[in-house]
Amino acid sequence: MNEELLKQHTNVLMDRLDGVQERERNKIKALLEDAIILILDYTGRTIEQMNDQLYYYARQLVVIAWNQEGDEGETARSEGGVSHTFITDIPDKLKSGLNNHRLGKVVSFYAPKET
Repeated sequence: MNEELLKQHTNVLMDRLDGVQERERNKIKALLEDAIILILDYTGRTIEQMNDQLYYYARQLVVIAWNQEGDEGETARSEGGVSHTFITDIPDKLKSGLNNHRLGKVVSFYAPKET
């Protein structure tokens, strides 16, 4: 991965997330790397095909993962009559944007000959 781009987007996330300490920079960078891998897997792209728009979605996934910190493994919880439901996959709002960047695979250009 491009270290300069990772550093740039990590800095953006450090500014965006509330209460983040400098010592947590490596954790945020690791979350960003995980989000990039998830996006590349979903879109069928390679790291060389990662563009600025996809980095936006990666940052959004990092914010979601950061906010769920400490709640890993839970899908729902109720405390004092207040229910919390957690997202366990890429949210639909982000998927709809990522769908514009998905690459299709062409198996064959020609229909098989009938015999």
